[in-house]
Amino acid sequence: MVRPMNVNYTNIWPVLIAKVDDLNINRLVMVEMPTLGCRVKIEVDGPAGLTSHEGVVLPGASADHITLKLINGYNISYPLSMVQAVEDISAPVASVVSTSEVKQSGDLPKITIIHTGGTIASKVDYATGAVVARFEPEEILASIPELMDIAHIDSVKLGNMWSDDIRPQHWNAMATACQEAFDSGSVGVVITHGTDTLHVSAAALSFAFSGLGGKPAGRIVFTGSQRSSDRASSDASENLMAAV
Repeated sequence: MVRPMNVNYTNIWPVLIAKVDDLNINRLVMVEMPTLGCRVKIEVDGPAGLTSHEGVVLPGASADHITLKLINGYNISYPLSMVQAVEDISAPVASVVSTSEVKQSGDLPKITIIHTGGTIASKVDYATGAVVARFEPEEILASIPELMDIAHIDSVKLGNMWSDDIRPQHWNAMATACQEAFDSGSVGVVITHGTDTLHVSAAALSFAFSGLGGKPAGRIVFTGSQRSSDRASSDASENLMAAV
């Protein structure tokens, strides 16, 4: 067989690989998928040329993709076929929930935080990439110790829901939890809530407590956040402190 001199086989190979990939027969993978939760540095040959990124490995955005949580809080994802090298920096670190009792002042007014969902009372587990609820008093005070100078914090978890899944039965549960908090000595209640329908739930509780000219025994404040707690620009802590 005579090989034509004017054929650039380098340009043909990507086409052949793409065709095979389209048929789902095989995929060109240059590196193996690193372990979830590892901190790695990857070298990528992508649209912007050769670049490097460092972050924690999360579950892939799609099949045969590597997804990293960058130090700035954003996620980045590339097909494994673009990844030229992976350097392990550190092994997964398991999230540790503090079980030590936090000593709070009994002289401060008691505030109950009622958790319904949303990003404000959640945190990211960087070992898995999952968002988990942070609603125990010890966890709240560990992340926002300034609250101990403002109030004695108690907490109740009603759920961990998207705010657009909130229904009338959840408003009833919020109203009941608020009344129970006041009956137990709380002078105020903070309800953490997703921002999409926060205003609807606030109106519902206003109607619930104002029936027959009544009013709650203390103040009820709804609060949420626009930026999740894993973002450097998160407003979660600031909003929760302002609400308390």
